[in-house]
Amino acid sequence: MKNSFFAVIMLLLFTPVNITAATIVLRNPAPLQKESMAYLRQGSESNSDQWKLVVFGFTHCSDICPMSLANLSMLMEAAAEEQIKIDGIFVTVDPDRDTNAVLADYTKKFGSNISYLRLQGEDLKRFKSTFGVEAVFYTKNIGNRFHYQVDHSSTAFLIDPEGRIRALFDAVEDAGDIAKMIHEKGTFFSHE
Repeated sequence: MKNSFFAVIMLLLFTPVNITAATIVLRNPAPLQKESMAYLRQGSESNSDQWKLVVFGFTHCSDICPMSLANLSMLMEAAAEEQIKIDGIFVTVDPDRDTNAVLADYTKKFGSNISYLRLQGEDLKRFKSTFGVEAVFYTKNIGNRFHYQVDHSSTAFLIDPEGRIRALFDAVEDAGDIAKMIHEKGTFFSHE
């Protein structure tokens, strides 16, 4: 299962296509390791085993991250309308500037139903690696510890209550696809 997830990621990275964004629903969901699920539960408001929408970013981002979180909030509202329990979790890729207080204030702006996860060092490195998330820091050095830019992917992840990645989507471009899935429910949101 883990290999199939990475095969999909590698295929997407090295296949030349003219697609700016696409929602990918995994036919064979990719199970997360127990450590990753424990971190997600730690970052979750409900701390329970329910659906999770996970996005990565940082609070000093001026465009992509706010749009991603606004879309995450919209998806959380759509799920609530359909009585689907989903936790929204914002994972910072910049824990040096994103303190717990900064993250609490930032996520609150997008709704009380979005929580945050702040990991550091090797824990963050392993967690990002699990999701295939990279972050590139520009001009961050000893003389510039606060005024730097970070590039990262805008991929969001929909994780089922069993801890399996069920869908990957661009948090900015493809939130409408996930909203449609939520409103249509069907068997997708039932336990398999």
